[in-house]
Amino acid sequence: MYSNRVRDERIGSISKPQLLRSALLSSLQDGTFKVGDRFLSEPELISRFGVSRATVREAIISLEQDGWLRRLQGKGTFVSERPKVHRTVAVIAPYLYATESIEFRAGTDVIPLLMQSIEHHARKKGVSISLYLDNLEIETERENLLTVVERGADAVLMFYIGGETNLECLKKLTDSGVPLVLFDRYVDEISADAVATDNRLGAHRATLRFLDAGIPSVDYITGPIDSTVLRDRELGYVTAMEERGLKPRVHLLKQDIGDGADRPNYDRTRELVGRLEFPTAIFSADATRLAVIAQIVDVMGVPTRDVALGCFDEPYLNLPEDLLLVRVLQPLREIGRKAVDLTLSRIDGGAEPPVRLLLPPEILITGPTTRSPAVS
Repeated sequence: MYSNRVRDERIGSISKPQLLRSALLSSLQDGTFKVGDRFLSEPELISRFGVSRATVREAIISLEQDGWLRRLQGKGTFVSERPKVHRTVAVIAPYLYATESIEFRAGTDVIPLLMQSIEHHARKKGVSISLYLDNLEIETERENLLTVVERGADAVLMFYIGGETNLECLKKLTDSGVPLVLFDRYVDEISADAVATDNRLGAHRATLRFLDAGIPSVDYITGPIDSTVLRDRELGYVTAMEERGLKPRVHLLKQDIGDGADRPNYDRTRELVGRLEFPTAIFSADATRLAVIAQIVDVMGVPTRDVALGCFDEPYLNLPEDLLLVRVLQPLREIGRKAVDLTLSRIDGGAEPPVRLLLPPEILITGPTTRSPAVS
């Protein structure tokens, strides 16, 4: 149990009593030991886990104090009734609030809506939240993960942004026995519960809506693939195009962190849009990029009959009535509710294998649903 060498000093500094307590608590929560059962003796624990008597005693005392175990003089240690303790969930997320810019609010309210749903549902369930924000900084997320492992929590809800960099820390969290539920996205390398939008399904359906409306082709604009979210959206688009016998046209558009309206982002987007062959639909992986694209299309004077626009989430655009707009709206509030419910089921001892809940998004269309674009 303790033989694995971990490179990070803070991970290595987690005490053996804490790790032993997590392992023993898991056996109490998953039903390995029933109420009234005699618990393992100190010599048995020392032999099984290869730790010192002092480590065993500290872990047992902690479980006694929390009401999981009781020691009877001359008889041994026994499993108590499940303690009615206050539950606290650590929530790790990038930020809380959408941008204050009215012009470029597009896409920035996804995380706030998720967080509002999580907080509201957790409060209704009598659960407290310890909030850790990383401000879209991978190193800060790493620090938050290590802090949660050290301090402990009944469970962790997380919007993961760390890519490969923080996988070691994420694995350490799952190994500690603390239930982990990812929301908005999943991580292939980690065996953990996750609740997210079915992004592949959403992109697939949106792409077909463009083509069914008579648009001859669809150009897909995305950022660097740094999450399963963007990967699945691109896969959905590519699949739909290939099903219709069309060549996918994927364009990578790097976007700096910000509200999307700064000059470098605008110039990069202007250059990309200027290379597109109209008539076409421009389908963006996110609303922030589409808000800039819509401005540029208008400045370029592209006729509305020769272009359609689409994206995930709400772009908050005031578009001409004869311009087709396809929006893929994620079930954000439902994701938050289901993430909390799944977390509580794990706290309460649910021992089923990790589940991945992918919820279907809503496809909303405004503007003409059929057209015959003029060929340039």
